[in-house]
Amino acid sequence: MKKTVVEKPKTVLCYIDFSKSSYYLVEYAYQLSRLIDAELYILHTVTDIKRAAGFYVPHINTDRLEEEVIKAAKDKMYGICNQVVGDRIDSSHRLVMRGNPIEVMNEVIAEKKIELLVLSHELSKGTLSGFRGDYAEKFMKTAAIPFLVVPTT
Repeated sequence: MKKTVVEKPKTVLCYIDFSKSSYYLVEYAYQLSRLIDAELYILHTVTDIKRAAGFYVPHINTDRLEEEVIKAAKDKMYGICNQVVGDRIDSSHRLVMRGNPIEVMNEVIAEKKIELLVLSHELSKGTLSGFRGDYAEKFMKTAAIPFLVVPTT
């Protein structure tokens, strides 16, 4: 039997959905990253509005709408991180990206060389609804890196 050495992750990605548990999850991921001396990234995804709008909403300027949605999400991300850990998570580590959460996570995992993913699990709703259950289960079935699911209420 081949023995392997388990090394501490050097980079951690925490996915939040802006629910009430996001504050707890950011704190948990921050404390974990400090404990193992790892670089921490916080990620939130927003819906790709251009895909969702389709041809039947021509009167809305989707570029401007997307800019406003992303700006609002970045402001919310800053608010959560600042309230929990002050300015200890800088803007280059607070990621707000457009697209499907699984696809975006996989992009960030590859780009930033993430070695551990931290997700939430809402106990009160059964299946991993805190992380939009269908996405969580899909990620877990195809996970390329270790992940930690943190129970929240």
